[in-house]
Amino acid sequence: MRSFELNIFIDRPQREVYDHIAEPINMIGLQPLLTTIDILKEQKDVDGVILRPFYMLMTYRWLGLPVFKNKVNAAMHLTKPGTEMELHVVSRPGIQIVFHYIFQETDEGRTHLIQKVRFEHVNKLLEGIVFSQASQTQRTLLANLKVRLETN
Repeated sequence: MRSFELNIFIDRPQREVYDHIAEPINMIGLQPLLTTIDILKEQKDVDGVILRPFYMLMTYRWLGLPVFKNKVNAAMHLTKPGTEMELHVVSRPGIQIVFHYIFQETDEGRTHLIQKVRFEHVNKLLEGIVFSQASQTQRTLLANLKVRLETN
């Protein structure tokens, strides 16, 4: 199982960063391929973990024109509210990725955000492309998050 880890420091309190990422609607403008989001009803799993399911429409472009649209099933798992959460993503063709977020407050009141990305299931033929796309997308997402939160 392939994985990678990203780190970023954001000059905002830990709870503020956590609360922003925990709301699926806030993904708009953070993920570069995300064009539409459809939020479903919040629920709890058998262990009492809050789940925030949603669908995302990812639009891939070539020379500025949309060439492929992919509907992605996703759910935020608020595993340890305030300090940890996971985003589970299921996409065609049978791609399953888990994004684990860890939020740590620094002595200066900043947030150290650690994102661990784990590929649960990816077709071997697509593995390199999916890994590269996910890495690039997540780097952009974290950079956009930092800009958004530090300029408000």
